[in-house]
Amino acid sequence: MLLVVATWATSGVGFLSTLLVARVLGPSALGALGFGFGFVGVLSAVVMPGFSQAHTKRVAEGRDLGRCIGTMGAIQIVLQALMVVLFLAARSWWPGLIPSGVAPVLLVGLLASQILANLASVVTGAFVGREWAVPYAAIMVTGRLVRFAATVAVLICVPDVTWVAAVYPIEGAVELLLGLWVVCVGKGVRLRPPTRESFLDYWAYARPLLLTTPVGILQDSLDRVLVARWAGLPAAGYYQVARALWELLGTINAYPFQLLFARLSQIFAVRSPASDAEARRVFVSAVDKLLFLAVPVSFLLWALRTPVVTWLYGAEFAPARDSLMIFVVAALAQAAVNPYQFVIYALEQHSRFVPVVLLRLGVYLASMVLAVSLWGGAGAAAVRLLLVLFPAWIFVRWTRELVGVGFQPCTRVYAAGFAVLVAVSEGVHAGLAQVGLPEPVALGAGILSALAVYAAWLRWAHPGLSENLRYVQDLLQVRSFAKFLRSGLSREG
Repeated sequence: MLLVVATWATSGVGFLSTLLVARVLGPSALGALGFGFGFVGVLSAVVMPGFSQAHTKRVAEGRDLGRCIGTMGAIQIVLQALMVVLFLAARSWWPGLIPSGVAPVLLVGLLASQILANLASVVTGAFVGREWAVPYAAIMVTGRLVRFAATVAVLICVPDVTWVAAVYPIEGAVELLLGLWVVCVGKGVRLRPPTRESFLDYWAYARPLLLTTPVGILQDSLDRVLVARWAGLPAAGYYQVARALWELLGTINAYPFQLLFARLSQIFAVRSPASDAEARRVFVSAVDKLLFLAVPVSFLLWALRTPVVTWLYGAEFAPARDSLMIFVVAALAQAAVNPYQFVIYALEQHSRFVPVVLLRLGVYLASMVLAVSLWGGAGAAAVRLLLVLFPAWIFVRWTRELVGVGFQPCTRVYAAGFAVLVAVSEGVHAGLAQVGLPEPVALGAGILSALAVYAAWLRWAHPGLSENLRYVQDLLQVRSFAKFLRSGLSREG
């Protein structure tokens, strides 16, 4: 809960930063930033071969933390140096790649930001592996706040998108420095240089990811480049708004997924019938609680899409609503599908993903060319949803074969519940708007009616509802949460 709340806080600050850039500089500037992130992301796909996940897993298994950080640090330094070389080598292609209105120096600032973020992940990945939530949350929030303050100063003093990009590296630098201080001083960890054995240990896990991770990063970044090139910078600005809101919604999933991976890695470190049974218990509980949270939050973003986009960003960003609706469904599908993949990663069976990833890449490229050409940002969002669902059934089959984790029945209950929420909300909203009620009243009545029907649906269809409510009540006890925060800041926590 702490990491989700901290991520919401940092995402909220980042969202506010994006909002200020949009308000001050307009859609084209936001589209330029979106293209820059996509360009650097495509470049980083070449040099991000999966060592970060290997790092989290080895730390979670209880390996020597100082050696793990030293090993991953050396790997990241080499990889980031390679990314700089590739960036400089691509300079001759820039005139044909970069749209008019995007300054090359903007790309330099975003590249530096990516490099520092990757170096900071050496420490933050270790925090996730050891489940040190408190210092990780504090560092994450601090880095984002410092960068936000710098962005505000730029927008006041030098309102130019290139200078906005120049302050992005500040966040990674703050996270790296604070993370090293916590590890070396706060936790008393002695950093150790890598050894041949430690590198080979990382390599053994990362080898299948040499293909799958770069392809995933490419797919995550290429959409922004294609929308900017084929639909124009204003359309890319609308798409960037929808993606920013989708990424904010995705923070509900991000750290539960990572901590589920870390916990399963601990459990599977020594396989036995008892450990497999414990893994199944953890998985069932995690999926249920994640969907219990994700469905109502996803619905609220769906229902409030018009005020969220137009009230915050302005009426000129209204076209972002189409992409946003598709992204909401994609985020909910990720909450339901992605946990099965983390079981496979924790079992070190991820080499199975290689042929699937190649197939998905072909589907992605063909679908993206068609969808973006026809529907712009909405088409790119639809391809994102397609990639989540295709081919999810294979992952469920693998987890059933490997550890007895099959498709969770509660997923059908929550999926039907989301459909009920949308249908009731849209129906009541439209009906009240037709009889002449003010828009805020009609919208609010639709949302409240939908939530009431959804609560009745869960009470009838889901036997685990009372357990989830008790769990939420336990999480919200202030005294125990304060004790957890204090223990997390201690050297032993």
